[in-house]
Amino acid sequence: MQTTLLAGKKVRDEHLSLLEASGQLDRSLDRLGCYSEVYFNLGAADEVRYSGRQLIEQLPRHCRHEETSLLNRVSDVSPELTEFCRQMKAEHVALLERLADLRAALEDFDKAEDLCEAVTHLKQEGKELTHYLRCHVAREEEELSGFL
Repeated sequence: MQTTLLAGKKVRDEHLSLLEASGQLDRSLDRLGCYSEVYFNLGAADEVRYSGRQLIEQLPRHCRHEETSLLNRVSDVSPELTEFCRQMKAEHVALLERLADLRAALEDFDKAEDLCEAVTHLKQEGKELTHYLRCHVAREEEELSGFL
């Protein structure tokens, strides 16, 4: 049980880091804009790239770590937790798919001919990912509170 609690604390710390990067991405996306094909906020674009890269680096590692160090152990506690852990693993797959969509939108943004369209697409993909990530973490934090 002690090992599970230590793993839970690390997962909790990772959640906080992911939520911070997610919040930064959201704030940067909110500042990103385009008028008449003229890109007007280079600082926001750099921030979007930076916070997007943070999530691209951190999220896959976090999902693997959480599954091996916490979810696999917690799933043995009860049938309800077994089902919850299965759902969280499925959400990890969905999160990583959304992350791939963000990565593609960032790549498209950097080589876009239609900058306004690229900004719109990047904002859509980024906002979808951050919303899903916040909801996912909230569910885990609530259901696994005794282990985090």
